[in-house]
Formats: sequence, structure tokens, C-alpha cells
Amino acid sequence: MEKCSQETIRLKERTASSFGFEWAKFNDVFAEYEANFLSYIEPIDKDFFKGKLVLDAGCGAGRHSYFAAKYGARVVAIDLSDKAVQSTKENLKDFTDAKVTQSDIYSFEYPEKFDYIFCIGVLHHLPDPQRGFNKLVSLLKDGGAISIWVYSKEDNFMAIHLYEPLRKITTRIPHKILYYLAYLPAGCVEICNRLNMPIFTYYKKFPFKTKLNDAFDVFATPSARYYSKQDIAKWFCESKLSDIKVYYRVLDGIAKGIIGIGVRSKI
Repeated sequence: MEKCSQETIRLKERTASSFGFEWAKFNDVFAEYEANFLSYIEPIDKDFFKGKLVLDAGCGAGRHSYFAAKYGARVVAIDLSDKAVQSTKENLKDFTDAKVTQSDIYSFEYPEKFDYIFCIGVLHHLPDPQRGFNKLVSLLKDGGAISIWVYSKEDNFMAIHLYEPLRKITTRIPHKILYYLAYLPAGCVEICNRLNMPIFTYYKKFPFKTKLNDAFDVFATPSARYYSKQDIAKWFCESKLSDIKVYYRVLDGIAKGIIGIGVRSKI
């Protein structure tokens, strides 16, 4: 078994703690999250899921797993945080074909191979993102598909040059205090939306709690990386996937991260 450095172990602990607090606080599944989920995995649509064995790698509170199960998939959801797992179990309690397990991506094993794996907003927080991606690919059956979404370098000036420096300070603040501090940026977004200002327009369709969730997430997450389309295309090519598509998720004319999708070739 590969040994982890103390730095890697500490990062995993901090990440589990941060997201554990987050998904215990923000465990709602709002109706608006359905279109949001589909926008992360397009061109995959609702009809794709029926009867398929699907893995949600890094499930958070289970908001994406919920819709995959609703569409008829047999869902397996995993997360590093025990609190996230508890929230997901609660959100999936009405789906008999859903299983929720506490695990990191690197060590997760399952007796069956998956028809489809999605990993939304998770890999860029891992100590070794590409290794995590390769592990997920190994869990696919031949002909199975994988979708990922990661932070992009493109159109992300504020995140890279403002949020990241601030995060060096805010990640040292206790989560309970940071939660209340997040009301300030979330409130600013809410005011902009109500005044129909031409900024943060993406958030107009979401309730205030989503804005608070994202504000907390931005400043609480211990580690994040940003990628180009070429970086992600390289991951997919090196994993020998086929039918590869890598493109920006564009919202309100602005690139909001990178979507990658590919299929494990049949041997």
C-alpha cells in the first residue's frame, strides 16, 4: 500500500473537516439543482441513467446522486467525510437502489464495474487529482463512461488572484465563524440579483442558501487547482479513453469550469 506523506494526510483531514461542516449545514436538495446537475454532465441526459450502475465520486450532500437515482439509476455514492455521508443517506433514503459509503477516491473498491461515473467539483481538491481520475477510470466497465468537472484557468481571474490569496487566511478561521462571515459576500450577491445588476446573474435562479453555500465553500476549502482544456484532455488521452469531449461549461457567456467526458474502450 502506498504511504502518504504527513502533508497529504493533513490535507485530507482538513478537506474532510471543511466539507463535512459544509454538507451538514447545506444539505438541501432544491428543485433548481436538477438543471444545474444536468449542466455539469451534458451531453448526458435524464434518459441515460435508467437501469445503469452509477458512481457519484465525492457526493457531498447527495444533491447529484438524488437526481441520478430519480432518473432510475442504481446509485453508489461515496465521500471522504462522515457528515457528508450522513446527509447523503438522508437525501437518498427513499431510493432502495442507492448505497452510500464513506471512502476516499483512491482506496474505493466495488464488486461490480460501473456503467457511468460522475465526479463534479472534487478532483481539483485532491492531493493528486490525476491519480484520483485514473482510479475512477479503473472502476469503469468496458464501454462505461465517465464525466468530470473541474475548475478552469479561463475566465477565473477573481478566483485565482483574489480568492486563492484570501483562502490562505480564511481557511485558518474556525468553520462556525466562517459560516457567519460568509453572509457578507452572499448578501452582496443577493443585493446584486435583486437590483438586476449585470454581475452574478447566474445566481438569480437560486435561493439565498445556495449563495451562502458557495460563499462558504470558496473561503473554507483548504486546497484547489485550476486547469486548461489541454490539461484535462491529456488525462483522458493518457487513460486511453475514447469518444473524448473536453469543453468549457459556459454560463451567462462566461466559462465556469471544464467538463470532460470519455468512454472506456472495449477490449
